[in-house]
Amino acid sequence: MIKTLLVDDEKWTRETIKQFGKWQEYGIEAIEEAADGQEGLKLIEQWSPDIVITDMKMPGVDGMELLRIVAERFPQIKLIVASGYDDFHYMRQAIRSKANEYLLKPINANELNLTLEKCVKEIHHQSRQQLTPFSFLNKDISTLLMDYKKPIISFLDELNTEGFENAMERFFNELKEVDGIDNHALAKIEHEFILILEAQMIKNDCNVQEVYKNEELSYDSGLSLELIMKKHQDLGKRYVEYMLQVKKRKGRVDLQEIKEYIERNFTESHLSLDVLANKFFVSKEYLSKAFKAMYECNITEYIVSRRMEYAKKLIEANELQIKSIAQMAGYEDLSYFYRVFKKYFKISPGEMRQG
Repeated sequence: MIKTLLVDDEKWTRETIKQFGKWQEYGIEAIEEAADGQEGLKLIEQWSPDIVITDMKMPGVDGMELLRIVAERFPQIKLIVASGYDDFHYMRQAIRSKANEYLLKPINANELNLTLEKCVKEIHHQSRQQLTPFSFLNKDISTLLMDYKKPIISFLDELNTEGFENAMERFFNELKEVDGIDNHALAKIEHEFILILEAQMIKNDCNVQEVYKNEELSYDSGLSLELIMKKHQDLGKRYVEYMLQVKKRKGRVDLQEIKEYIERNFTESHLSLDVLANKFFVSKEYLSKAFKAMYECNITEYIVSRRMEYAKKLIEANELQIKSIAQMAGYEDLSYFYRVFKKYFKISPGEMRQG
């Protein structure tokens, strides 16, 4: 059963889409509605839709924010934008989030159904390709995977090939000592690693075909742990090499690009001046001074301000627990989040929620 979520603050638009869609013809048997992005996110977490059709301009969590979060946390969901605004910034976010289509209001029934048909075909194709990557792993394998994901992501972020290769080698060496490594576990590990690379490419606006040409990135059954490690290391190294070439071609520091990168990634807990300096091949001192000269605040202040304004928006929506909001804003330490929040707004998160 394919499920679709409609997110739009205008009820008549939701009704129009429901009326125009050839839902039964495409095997879409369940439709839910949300009046804004916050409600939409809640339903996505609870209901796990296959397709999300969203407006862009909404109160609270708008379509820009919804697309960004869904692309980062639920990359398997097919995204369709239905907006009354032919706006470059909206379209750019839609592209970054890999939206399947950007439909302009008033909605055209034929365009809507062509897009729905395309999404459904992709869903069926992906379903046929899945071997069993979503089966549960035993506790030891899951814990090991969780422990190593963060350092692997950090090394890829820093374009640190040596650190990445060493982290992968340590992970697989420890994996050899764990019982219960079967084909299901190997498929799951491959799937998790592809998701890491996919997230990196989304963050950096990379086209997978440019990074890996026309090679098929598929699961190879029957490979030993050693060969799987070599395969993963090769995929990661080629991503790093591609990003290094991109940076060399640019040849100079683009502060606007750095600012846009922060906008896309400020909820990542490891984002910092050090990470940005390494990523964009510039000294911390120069980057800090240049950024402050152009934007009248240093990079750390800017990251904090984006996180705090985002946290404020979520708190005022009054849907999520403060702990969840802290994590979504990039803070793993709840007490530290409270201190930063109170310093920034002069009141605690709880006091803000109480009004």
